Amino acid sequence: MAPTPSMRDHILATAGTLFYQEGIRAVGVDRIIAEAGVAKPTLYKHFRTKEALILTYLEGRHEAVIGALTAAMQAAEAEPLPRVLAIFEWLETKVEVESGRGCAFLLALAEHEESGPIKDIVKGHKDALRALFTSALGLRGRRAADLPLQLAQLYDGALSTIMVRRNKEGATLARKTARILVSAWLEPAAAR
Repeated sequence: MAPTPSMRDHILATAGTLFYQEGIRAVGVDRIIAEAGVAKPTLYKHFRTKEALILTYLEGRHEAVIGALTAAMQAAEAEPLPRVLAIFEWLETKVEVESGRGCAFLLALAEHEESGPIKDIVKGHKDALRALFTSALGLRGRRAADLPLQLAQLYDGALSTIMVRRNKEGATLARKTARILVSAWLEPAAAR
């Protein structure tokens, strides 16, 4: 039997769904209260401000996404190509096509560019994605080439295409492109 989520988790899940589906600015506190079926004091007991709720939502989403991508990468073979492809395969199979609005972090930044704390979370998420590709390529301890940055940009581009096209085409193309980039990057190493 699964544990019952706490009231805080319930509010956060409700707000997170609304934020992603409709936009952070478009969803007011009253809407979250109504959808969650809680009283205003209950919401403010757990989250002092709407920005605190937004930051908690983004932090949770960051942990979930990076955790899932890390698990997918670690479950792959130890070689760089399968590890990188596992990240893109995760995106390809987990993306929400119909409701996929793209990258939740870039959406949040677009709506709240003036918020330093939101910028910090978004930058941290994008840095973690780059670090994940660096790790997948086995570049720890060595000066990383541009490839991790290119792969992270490819990943973000796939999310943008999914948002526009409302299909998995962007994720599939990104996976195929990642295969070409990593294979070309590995060729000089294999020739030595």
